[in-house]
Amino acid sequence: MRITKQRAAENRGRVVDEAARLFREKGFDGVGVAELMAAAGMTHGGFYNHFGSKDEVEAAACARLFENSVAKVAAIAAESEAAARQAAFAAYRQRYVSAATRDATAASCPMVAFAGDVSRQSQGVRDAYAEGLNAYLDAFARASGAERAEALRNFSALVGALTLARSVAASDPALSDEILAAARVERSGDAI
Repeated sequence: MRITKQRAAENRGRVVDEAARLFREKGFDGVGVAELMAAAGMTHGGFYNHFGSKDEVEAAACARLFENSVAKVAAIAAESEAAARQAAFAAYRQRYVSAATRDATAASCPMVAFAGDVSRQSQGVRDAYAEGLNAYLDAFARASGAERAEALRNFSALVGALTLARSVAASDPALSDEILAAARVERSGDAI
């Protein structure tokens, strides 16, 4: 029985969504094609109906995660009222370096999830990551109202803080909390 093009696209999308979830949880090398397809509710053999290689699904999953993340920050940037945009951006920053974000099974931010892993991946994954990071930084700069260089510094501090806090959360919870608290303090000294 042949499936429609729409059904094939839906199946491919389900595989990409599951890949995005699993790669964030376990890393690119921690997930095999069989596990991925089982999570998507499909057979291992069906993988090659949608992708030419695991590298291809890794790049697609990376791109999907960035699309979702960029859309969230772009929605803040699109807020027409300056006060509402500032409030939404402050809430975003607070959520980004919260204990709930730190303690999530998988990092929701693709930069935190993949930063240490992406340089060892295929060119397609590295390209998807770089393109997504550029788009994210543009949206972050618009949402924050900062020039790109300042936005890059501020976002790097958030990513670094979340990465460090996640890395020591189990062994030194007090240090992890201290890192998150420091990241929630604005440059002027006012907590967000």
